[in-house]
Amino acid sequence: MTIPQTIKTPKKLWSIDFILVLLTGHFMFVSYYALFTLVPPFAVDRGGEEWEIGIVIGSIGIMALLVRPFGGRWINSFGAKRIAISGTGLFAVTNLLYLLASNIWILIPIRMLQGMGVAIGPVATSTMVANLAPESRRGEAMSFMGIAIALSGLYSPVLAFWLLSELGFYTGFVYAAVGGLLGCVTSAKISSSNTNFTSMSDDKESLPLIPRNAIFPTVIFIGYTITTAPVNTFLPLLSSDRDLGNPGLYFTTFSITTILLMVLSGRIADRFGRASVVIPGMVASSISMFLLAGAHSQTMFLGSGFLNGIGFGLIQPGIQALIVDRVRPKERGPAMATVQQGWDIGGSGAFFLGPIGGITGIASTFTISGVVALLATAGFIFGNSKDQPSSLNKK
Repeated sequence: MTIPQTIKTPKKLWSIDFILVLLTGHFMFVSYYALFTLVPPFAVDRGGEEWEIGIVIGSIGIMALLVRPFGGRWINSFGAKRIAISGTGLFAVTNLLYLLASNIWILIPIRMLQGMGVAIGPVATSTMVANLAPESRRGEAMSFMGIAIALSGLYSPVLAFWLLSELGFYTGFVYAAVGGLLGCVTSAKISSSNTNFTSMSDDKESLPLIPRNAIFPTVIFIGYTITTAPVNTFLPLLSSDRDLGNPGLYFTTFSITTILLMVLSGRIADRFGRASVVIPGMVASSISMFLLAGAHSQTMFLGSGFLNGIGFGLIQPGIQALIVDRVRPKERGPAMATVQQGWDIGGSGAFFLGPIGGITGIASTFTISGVVALLATAGFIFGNSKDQPSSLNKK
């Protein structure tokens, strides 16, 4: 079944549907960010060692990597709203399965189920944002989605860790589930007719799973997402080993900085080009990893979160707008799925960084990811002008 629509060109950015999409993204990531400070200590509680924790954390990315390429096609077939509800709901409900895990290896199938949800939910919300935004305000629209997500990171990891510390794992995972379910409620209120974007005359055309023009920006984005693997895997352990305090404060600092940057970064990208935000963002994130590797004080710890927030606040709207610039409107779903595979590949880096951290120490994993981000920055600088379509040069 293909959802037939006529192509609409939005004249204004803010609408009820746009706000509902932002709320859906926010609540899904309330659930997602809560797991940053819940799953690593839970894995330790279930007898996991450092290399095993890396495999557990990375397993969500492996499943998402397998499923996400089909997300764009499912959006075109069933509509972005239905996919948003399905993905958000699956991710939310599976949080309760953690409570049934008696050992660390049971966490892997749970994480893989969540990988299916996180593979399609954000693709649907990003596609809806692209479809609702006027072309001249596309970068700005992506910034607002980034702000909505960052707001969840502002409080959810800290609150989840506090609930864990004061009331135990049960309360923490229930909180994560409730956050995601609120996202289901808001996504159910979104108008399907305003957020789907498929040309009726081209309904029969077979769309690629991975649009060619989305590949280069996605490869660059992977250079950033690699930095998330050690943060999501080892940050609570690093904080505990070096007595750096509540690890959720790192994400709070990160989120505050991201929010402040995204107020302007989308407009900067729209006016001066996508490279004007992507390049400094990649450099900032790389430096943040080197700082985190050597952090032995809370000032350095939170300083890394500040720099990483600058990085993400610049990169996210720039890369997502760049992707949309490069593809046809009907390819937006597959294109969003492609770039978000960058999260899956980067997150899957925990599979390799986990064993490395077990051998050489967890600090080395932050250094390695910082080097990868620098290499990706160089690749973007030298490859961007050669790779991009001629129609993009004005962007």
